[in-house]
Amino acid sequence: MKIAVLLTCFNRCQKTLRALDSLYKAAEVFNEKYSMKLNLEVFLTDDGCTDNTSSNVKKAFPDKNITIVEADGNAFWAGGMRLAWNKALEYHNRIDFYLLINDDAQFLQT
Repeated sequence: MKIAVLLTCFNRCQKTLRALDSLYKAAEVFNEKYSMKLNLEVFLTDDGCTDNTSSNVKKAFPDKNITIVEADGNAFWAGGMRLAWNKALEYHNRIDFYLLINDDAQFLQT
């Protein structure tokens, strides 16, 4: 099952990294427990972060399927989510579900 995970961030690098780590760990737990496997594709809007969020995400998760959408700092949450959604729609033929999360979401205790 292919899930497009959409999120937007602005200068909350550590929260974003924790959210993604928690997401990937939760998917691993699910995949170990059930025969149906989750395949996550993340679409992250970086709304002009100055704290190196994009590069830190790429370093922390080099083997994950993460698409970074760059914005200019004026997208805010709703605009950033719209940008991420529009990018994900380019891959609509291989996406089963869309999951919108905030950059401070926690799926498992990490």
